[in-house]
Amino acid sequence: MKKITLFLTAMLAMSVTINSKTEETTMLPGNAEIVKCPYCGTEKELMTLLSGNTFGAEYWSDNKRIAPMLPSVSPVQKCPNCGKYYFESKNRHGESNNTSFERGELSFPEWKDAYTQFLTEGVEGDDLVNVRFWVVQSYNDYFYRNGNSHKPSEEDFQLFSKLAIDFINSFDWKPVQHPLLKAELYREANLMKECKEVLESIPYNELEDFEKSIFNDIQKRMKSGDIKVFKINI
Repeated sequence: MKKITLFLTAMLAMSVTINSKTEETTMLPGNAEIVKCPYCGTEKELMTLLSGNTFGAEYWSDNKRIAPMLPSVSPVQKCPNCGKYYFESKNRHGESNNTSFERGELSFPEWKDAYTQFLTEGVEGDDLVNVRFWVVQSYNDYFYRNGNSHKPSEEDFQLFSKLAIDFINSFDWKPVQHPLLKAELYREANLMKECKEVLESIPYNELEDFEKSIFNDIQKRMKSGDIKVFKINI
């Protein structure tokens, strides 16, 4: 399984140069992908796309991209029969003649269950690094992105904070020239000292204008004690 891709820089740079007048706004589905539960053998069909685009996409400070015309299936699926969780990329079994819009998205409570299951099963390496990050993003989905008005419990925040820190410590940051996401995750985990140290390590004058904007937003929120994820304006 591939490691998490940090599109926070690459995708933003790409999106800034897109000419919206020429960008297609249609989404064409393809034949459904068949995945099979490795525990009970139950199959289900998932969405695939023949074409799509990032028109109208939202970018968030936790590296989340929400593109209505380029949706993706959940990297972890829940079996509708036995309720166990498994990696979509490792359990593909060809394609169907049907079209499906099923993505198998998991809620934050389901991501927590999946994380616990994978830990029990001894999942490690890049797979576990990825799962930690997906739980972090699903926490932000559940409490901040999807319009929920209730606040996270202390237990949920502590889990979020732990997994954010575990991700920071296990992710390979060497190829990342300007680790803005690292600073952001420290901020969201309420570790402002660590956030400040990362920001101070980034040469501000070398940043592109949109990176400076992200830098400034993180710094402003850090100073005010704000720990919520935020939408990036590009």
